Amino acid sequence: MEHDILNENISETSLYHILSEVTIQNKGNSMEYIEKSMERDSMLIQAIKTGNKELLNTAKNYVASEITHPYYYANPIIHEDILRTRKNGMIIRNTLCRIGAALGGVPAINLHLISEKYALQIEQAPTPEYLEYVVSPKMFDEFCDLVENFSTIHYSNLVKEVVNYIGNHISEEVTVTILSETFHVNDSHLARKFKKETNYTISEYVNQQKIEAAKLLLQGKEMSVGEVSERLGYNSSSYFSKVFKKLTGEAPANYANLKMQI
Repeated sequence: MEHDILNENISETSLYHILSEVTIQNKGNSMEYIEKSMERDSMLIQAIKTGNKELLNTAKNYVASEITHPYYYANPIIHEDILRTRKNGMIIRNTLCRIGAALGGVPAINLHLISEKYALQIEQAPTPEYLEYVVSPKMFDEFCDLVENFSTIHYSNLVKEVVNYIGNHISEEVTVTILSETFHVNDSHLARKFKKETNYTISEYVNQQKIEAAKLLLQGKEMSVGEVSERLGYNSSSYFSKVFKKLTGEAPANYANLKMQI
């Protein structure tokens, strides 16, 4: 009796029936699609973790071919809102990139800044093609570059702790004196050790991290240059602007205006 009632409620035109038919007809395609997706995801994480651009290019080719896979367009749910589906897929890729970069030793502050930047771009993307051919490759490259430029894997424990401290206190003043007192080491020794391992002085590294944070805040279009400067612990917006232009080649106001036009 219960079986008959269920059958009566499921017409041949119901979504359940259509999905069942698609699943049966495309079972082989779907398994191939899932297996290739898992292979691509593993390759993407490994490429970013190791900063391997050659492997990353192979992973990017996998991603580019995904949109032409027959199973992708055989799914009626995807047909209903392709842009939303692509955005959901890109959100997953953003997370995979973040995992790969974290495994590659990138500090939490850098991971947060880049993943937030691309989360914003993903949601603002106007078309699936823009996501696939503009946002996606840029995101992969930037996460891979993070590992090459900011990985702390080969740093000593002391320098790793200093890097994490700077990231966790990005809105505050951070100096060699403050760091040496915090970690109970001689300030000259700390300055030399940090420079030797990172190729940056502590003040250069602090400013670099602050400006990366500033770029994200300016892209959000909700804060003025003065507010961003204050948020990041600069004593004056003019000094902040000077540092920003030195590191990016653009005045912060110009940078914000350019991002508004994109």
